[in-house]
Amino acid sequence: MKLVRKTVLAASMAMALSTAGMLAAAPAHAEVWDCGAYIANNVGAGSCNSGFGSYQVRVSCASAHWPYTREIHGPVVYKAQDQWVGPESSVSGAANGCHITDAWVHAL
Repeated sequence: MKLVRKTVLAASMAMALSTAGMLAAAPAHAEVWDCGAYIANNVGAGSCNSGFGSYQVRVSCASAHWPYTREIHGPVVYKAQDQWVGPESSVSGAANGCHITDAWVHAL
């Protein structure tokens, strides 16, 4: 009887570990929407107001030297499910030696 219990226990543990491995391998799908970006005083900023997940503002920047136009990425921020408004990600054109010409939010 002890051998049967040990076999059942070992099989149960193996099944639990394999199930936990499958769950850990499948990442949760997060998505943000209702996002917007703006430019003010040579700063590009953006945020998302719905969903949850990571995102960042991205800007196009024009400068007087090479490269004349470049894309700069702002810091990655995370909007939690229970937040009404997501945090703002922003980039300063002056700090990067350029003039921001366009801004948008990129979900990660």
